[in-house]
Amino acid sequence: MDAIEDPPAVDPVNPFSPTAVARVTEGGALATTVVTVAIRDALAHLDNYLTTGNGGTVAVVGDYGTGKTHLAAELLAHARRGTTGTVQAVYLDAPADTFLSLSRRFLGRLSREAVRALVDDYRAESTEAPTPAGERTQVLAERLRVELAEVSADPAVGTVLAMLVDPATEATAWDWLMGYPPGPALVNAGVTARADVESGAVETMGVLALLLARRHDRFVLVLDELDKILSTAGRPGDETSARFSRLIGVFASAGALLVIAGLPELLHLLTPQVRQRIGPIVRMSALTAQDVRDFIRQSQLRAFGQARLTPFTVETTEYLTNLTDGVPRRLIRLCYHLYQRAMQDGTQVTHRMVREAVRVQFDLASRQDVAADVRRALTQEGWSYQRDHLIGSLRDLPVDFWVPLDEQGAGCCVLLTESVLKAEEVDELNRRVVAIRAAVPDSEVILVVVGHLPAEFAADLTETFSVEPIVHDPQTFAEDLSGSVKASMRRLEQTLGADALTSVRQRVERIQRQQTNAQRSLERLSYQLDEIRGDLRPDARTSTRRDTVSSTHQTETGLATALPGRVARVFVEAVQALDQLTGFERHLRDAFTPSRPEPARRTGEAAPLLRSGLRSRDVQRALGTALVLRRLIEAFREGVEQWYVNHRHAPHPADLQRLDRLCETYDGIAEYLPLFQLDLLDDLAPPDGGAQAEPVDRSLSWSEARSMFDGLSGQVRRQVIDS
Repeated sequence: MDAIEDPPAVDPVNPFSPTAVARVTEGGALATTVVTVAIRDALAHLDNYLTTGNGGTVAVVGDYGTGKTHLAAELLAHARRGTTGTVQAVYLDAPADTFLSLSRRFLGRLSREAVRALVDDYRAESTEAPTPAGERTQVLAERLRVELAEVSADPAVGTVLAMLVDPATEATAWDWLMGYPPGPALVNAGVTARADVESGAVETMGVLALLLARRHDRFVLVLDELDKILSTAGRPGDETSARFSRLIGVFASAGALLVIAGLPELLHLLTPQVRQRIGPIVRMSALTAQDVRDFIRQSQLRAFGQARLTPFTVETTEYLTNLTDGVPRRLIRLCYHLYQRAMQDGTQVTHRMVREAVRVQFDLASRQDVAADVRRALTQEGWSYQRDHLIGSLRDLPVDFWVPLDEQGAGCCVLLTESVLKAEEVDELNRRVVAIRAAVPDSEVILVVVGHLPAEFAADLTETFSVEPIVHDPQTFAEDLSGSVKASMRRLEQTLGADALTSVRQRVERIQRQQTNAQRSLERLSYQLDEIRGDLRPDARTSTRRDTVSSTHQTETGLATALPGRVARVFVEAVQALDQLTGFERHLRDAFTPSRPEPARRTGEAAPLLRSGLRSRDVQRALGTALVLRRLIEAFREGVEQWYVNHRHAPHPADLQRLDRLCETYDGIAEYLPLFQLDLLDDLAPPDGGAQAEPVDRSLSWSEARSMFDGLSGQVRRQVIDS
């Protein structure tokens, strides 16, 4: 039927979205929806709640672009069309912040007027006998305290809600609900500041959910991208998990439905106990070719009043679905570009047009860029390699990278290829692997795809390569490639039965190459730090003249600084931690300290012991790392000091961005320092008193110091902003 449809007409409007990013708007028209398994399951859970009123939590999880936000919009629209009484449904895009920020966004979404009207309605429905005006607020507060006991044990909540309907205390009551300290009127009424504003914010949301559910019969809250809250500071701690568990509990007690949506990692961020409290889990499903055809027809029906498939065909929709693995955002974006191209050319969409569109939209990196990433990863791990190495005869194509295994003729190949979009391209790659293994039987082959690799083709290639292809992702590529090379070389060693001495020698050589590369990196970083310090010196001289004012502080190192005392102490403590960890500065001073009668023997031994330790190349490299780290901290301090002198009074957003860039510069350089080497300096010379420290103490000291260096920029920024 599709083949005999009318030829495509040139329409001024493209019926598909160029970004395919769903947005939830009040009263806006819903986007085209194809009922997938995920949508069908989610609507069934919502209908069950609308019918029974049994509150709880439904989780919707899926990767980027799989349609979570679109599903949230469908749930909201469906809830508002509910036939069982009146339904209040609210959508919130969770902030990458705290539960307090989430609660404030929730209150703002409802508005002060709506919450006040909610409490007014509650008071109007009261069956109590007429009450004198002076006692009306107290009676309402008591009733609210009893009614809200299911979700909040804090009696202040009822008091504040009752004061919300009084114009004289409305503003201060609203501020308390928003998480701010109580004003004088609330203090006089016995309301105190919450000891835990985060937990209080969760209870506030539960209280409002209870009032909304009872006022409107049903209440649905959709929290989209909730994983942003849970992952803001890495894996959530016990307090965050407990608050999230409390949020689930208060909504269930309130008889409301909470829908949480996020990436699959959302569930992994939670403890098993919290996951058990979540009800049904809906996993986003891929679109089928039939779904895609339905989507195309519905989109054109909405745009042009005609449900047609052209300029697409059954064959091209099948091909398009396979290449994109049925991911909605990819499909919709490609539909936009393919429709545009077909209208310009006045033709149907062809397989070739689909492949060209996929390459343009998804091949964001070039082969040259990825080859550079491969070189960096191999160099950082200490692997020796050859570029464009010829395996087999001159008729064969060279492999992009060859990582040899000693002199045994074995090794690992790294092949680079662009998007794999045709079965013929899969066959060609498989033939290359066969040819490589025929020429070098003892070899492993790793395929790196620069672009897009459909799941179907990935499975075929994995079967031939014996290892899953790596699709280039800038965030994870170095780690993925390093792990694959290590695993491949280990398998070759086991296959060849390499003796223990050979394996140890190879590993030692690789470690030496890693250290040499690290030393070169340190030298480059040291040179860059010298340039940074040189750039700062003229400004430092200027700031020195300004530092004659009373804001100048004296640090524990004896250096004058314009930084506030607590900011300066952060830098001082970092340098002291480095000195304590390495001990080098202390040992160097001891070597030149004049002998005293009592400790003469120990002091006399300091210089020979230090000289003996410095013979080790490992110790020398570790000292280089310590020196660069110390200079990095000092340069960072000078940069922050210069910023503080110029912008300490009411900094503008652009000024804060400059401070952020200083912190990012420190993090970016510190990230490449091999700080693990500093632990070697603990054995450079015996500690004071000649007694060897326990290994556990050294390990603890290293752990504490490492966390201080890693978190230095964040701590500095907080102290500067709070000053």
